[in-house]
Amino acid sequence: MNIKFKIGVLAIIGMMSSCEDYLVEEPPIFISASNYWQTEGDARTAVDGAYEQLHSQHNRWWACVDAYTDDQVNRSDDDFGSHTVSSTTDMWERFDIYRDWWRGIGRANNVIENVPSIDMDNDEKNAILGEARALRALYYFHLVKNWGDQPLMDSAVKVEADFKKQRVDTDIIYDDIIIPDLKFAEEFCKDQLHDGHITKWSAKIILADVYLTRAGWRMTSKGDKVQGDPVNWELAKEKAKDIIDNSPHALNTVGKVDGKIVTPAYGMSWDLDNPFTPESMLEISYYPVLGLGNWMSRESNPHAFGVGYWGGANDTPLISEGITQTVRQMDFPGNPPGVGRYIPTPDFYDAFEPGDERRDYSILTRFDTNDGGTYLCQPTFRKYIDISYYVGEEGTSFQYTNSNIILYRYADALLIYAEAQNEADGSPNGDAYNAINEIRNRAGLANLTPGLAQSDFRDAVLQERRVELNAEFKRKSDLRRTNRLASATANINLDWSPAQGAAGDYRRVGALYYANRYPYPDHEWIWPIPESEMQLNSENNWYQNAGYK
Repeated sequence: MNIKFKIGVLAIIGMMSSCEDYLVEEPPIFISASNYWQTEGDARTAVDGAYEQLHSQHNRWWACVDAYTDDQVNRSDDDFGSHTVSSTTDMWERFDIYRDWWRGIGRANNVIENVPSIDMDNDEKNAILGEARALRALYYFHLVKNWGDQPLMDSAVKVEADFKKQRVDTDIIYDDIIIPDLKFAEEFCKDQLHDGHITKWSAKIILADVYLTRAGWRMTSKGDKVQGDPVNWELAKEKAKDIIDNSPHALNTVGKVDGKIVTPAYGMSWDLDNPFTPESMLEISYYPVLGLGNWMSRESNPHAFGVGYWGGANDTPLISEGITQTVRQMDFPGNPPGVGRYIPTPDFYDAFEPGDERRDYSILTRFDTNDGGTYLCQPTFRKYIDISYYVGEEGTSFQYTNSNIILYRYADALLIYAEAQNEADGSPNGDAYNAINEIRNRAGLANLTPGLAQSDFRDAVLQERRVELNAEFKRKSDLRRTNRLASATANINLDWSPAQGAAGDYRRVGALYYANRYPYPDHEWIWPIPESEMQLNSENNWYQNAGYK
């Protein structure tokens, strides 16, 4: 984690207090808004506070956006599995993922409104404003993708009337907030590799993703399925090509060997010793301090040890290697609790071609340490794991693991370009093939078959996105915008078998979903506005998204 970002996050958290604290008469420490916005340091600390909502503890729930796609199931959230999601679902009423993104918008608006008046270096001022506007755009992007229409809040809240905003059409949010903010950010943010702060290239990759998303299908809050303007394909193509041709970013092409621990080049973006690689374009930093750490290692493991996938608790599945320990004896010493909210499916395992190095890195089932330890687990998304916590290193805890979350990488730019060029021009060109082949070759695969028709190349790109960008919060979005959400999630394989490395037939998913295999309903393309928000805005006559009460 970049040290400046660490300090900024700690400082902004130190400034926070409850509403009750501000009601104390003559508080011993109080910084009013008029006294706060004075220096460049004030501006930097404030924008770091806007970043903090990406890093918030509640954002360990980000991965729920992909719940019950063909890639991911869980063993606890039956309303997602049975597709009975409602406005009172715990994921937003108890765990705040909706409100956290709104808090981020509020903090960004404070920066955007107050920093211009600070007497400071103009380039640094514009860079900070660019970061704040990019963050506001990113929060809004996630809100409109997952909840549809939102109120347009483009200034700091000052009076009661500022809270009384109607929801407006998603296209207005894109046109008036998201795209202008990202265009400002790509012009004024710093031209450098990503170090924990948004750069001009971070803004460009988000903008390319925005155009890609707008070109595809979406469900409106009124319940209509609509396809975006195809002009967005050209815009996405141009923005991604700009990154490919002109940015300092590149794929990581060299892996790492540390005794028995081998990290392929593909996995280097998640190497805990080397955050912010040249491939990283937007990475959420975590720090091993209570309140600032990543909880994803806790949420991801399906069970406390490898029983089921590796056999019974007393089985010895590695006896052929001379390892006489039982499955139970080979549990990770860090004792991951097996919450199991984010579990890879065997259908996802089968999506990888033979020889694809990404499969065995992406799905963790075994880990061998240099001191002779061998540990087993049920299939787990490797990208979410801080392996130092799993193996029980001193000072680690599920509450503050150090694994960063990557939202965008250079691989995104390559795949966005390949898809958008094919759609914009009617067939893939040589550059589109080069982009997808660069990714395939790194994974140990041969070049894509040349001469594909537009539809076949479209399928090939979506396949590469699935296996390359797995566990990066993109699968449901991809299936929505390509209008494949229902078909891709129908009759998926949920049974692990010896062909997928299991000791025998094994399943790990919520019993309710497993018994019924519910189809993905159209209205769950987007989620309901949380009931608490509907009540707060009852005077504003907010409408609920179609299909929900």
